[in-house]
Amino acid sequence: MAHCLALIPMLSVLPGAFLFIALKRGAPAQPGLAGAIAGLTASALGACLYALSCPEDSPLFVATWYSLAIGAVTAVSCLAGRRWLRW
Repeated sequence: MAHCLALIPMLSVLPGAFLFIALKRGAPAQPGLAGAIAGLTASALGACLYALSCPEDSPLFVATWYSLAIGAVTAVSCLAGRRWLRW
């Protein structure tokens, strides 16, 4: 449980950084929304990478803990987008 909550955000850092760099060059009109979408995309990639090595595959585990980790990354990315994607 805690393993999932820690690894998905850690695996999301690199894709998220690259998405933020690309978005910064594009100068989004709604930086918070753009940051949230970048975080959602990065955390989905992180969750896919984590799922390759996770032995736990029950639907309740995946629905609960993956969703919490993805939601946390998305919320933090929304706040980061408001700050760093302004132009």
